[in-house]
Amino acid sequence: MLTNAPQPLRFRADGGFTVLQISDVQDGRGLYGRSRRLLEAALDQEKPDFVVFTGDQIKGYGAAFWTGSRAQKERRCARVINAILEPLEARGVPFTFVFGNHDHDAPMDGGEQIRIYQKSGLCHAVDTPDVPGYANHTVQVYPVEGAKPLLNFYLLDSHGSKGVGYQPLDMAQVEWYRATRDALRAAYGDFVPSLLFQHIPVEEIIRLYKKVPRRAKGAMEGYRIHRGAHYVLDKEKVAPGSFAGELPSCPDYNAGLFAVAKEKGDMMGMFFGHDHSNGFHGKVEGMDLGYAPSAGFTAYGAGRKRGVRVFRFRQEDVRAYETYVATDEMLLGPEAKPPLHLHIVDRVPSSFGAAKPLVRRSVIAASLTGLGIVAYSQIHRNRRFRAFLRSHL
Repeated sequence: MLTNAPQPLRFRADGGFTVLQISDVQDGRGLYGRSRRLLEAALDQEKPDFVVFTGDQIKGYGAAFWTGSRAQKERRCARVINAILEPLEARGVPFTFVFGNHDHDAPMDGGEQIRIYQKSGLCHAVDTPDVPGYANHTVQVYPVEGAKPLLNFYLLDSHGSKGVGYQPLDMAQVEWYRATRDALRAAYGDFVPSLLFQHIPVEEIIRLYKKVPRRAKGAMEGYRIHRGAHYVLDKEKVAPGSFAGELPSCPDYNAGLFAVAKEKGDMMGMFFGHDHSNGFHGKVEGMDLGYAPSAGFTAYGAGRKRGVRVFRFRQEDVRAYETYVATDEMLLGPEAKPPLHLHIVDRVPSSFGAAKPLVRRSVIAASLTGLGIVAYSQIHRNRRFRAFLRSHL
């Protein structure tokens, strides 16, 4: 139960409704200056009616949480959350959120984090009891006048890390989605057109890539369940302007959310964060799947393609929505030079799985270099062999 309940969301008087998806701000000390500039520019230029944070607001593994007492670390968590919300509070923009794997890494559990968000009168997130994870919930958007929602958002907790991979959704969460979908239909006489937001993508998003030969331009080497294959984004399947700098980093087990979500036709699309360098969307079996790239500058990302995803709905036909990525370069202009440290952090592997091919290639290169040095030294030391080379070359 929200102690400071926000007003219900409604379409504007002109019949429009704009949503910003903000993902992977990933801060541990407050809100990094360039990240703040990006968020403020997005809020001012896109003028959203609602914001959805899709996880990794907190850089739970960061150095800010390596020292200090538990109380000090919890205060740092609260400082990050409040700093990220401050631009929204200043503009009166309502919001909701899901957690990412690095929010789960933070030294403050999900329930405590939720309570910090809920101190804002703009927060629409609630925690649904008896559903695994935190802050699994829905948010409805109503017409300018009327009590029947025209649009619905599902927010699911995709949990955290598990070994070298990621924890899959719990089947109880999938069943919660199905039961909620059916309850909305019973309440309003029809299925409510919906989007789903969670941090870690569903496995089916790999269908927007295509397999290519290992030496193909831009080929990305797969890992874990895609090990041994190479991929590029399939430009014929995604919207213009789409980009991908990495392969999806999904749980190894598919909980079946995608299959259930397309059963009744209510789900228009599913959108994710997590894979910072990706900013694309396209249709898989008639449903939109897509990403918002990282909006933060304290972890790896897609250079100046960092940004936010924008959704524009019209009351007369919510299914005909428009979506695109508003990048840092678009929002701040080409003259706004990026921080120098981006040249380093954007080359950091996105995950342990993504790092393994790089490590393997480095080991091979180092081995070949070592063999070359040994061979050269042996040749240099063998006078008879050197004399033979001089006489025949």
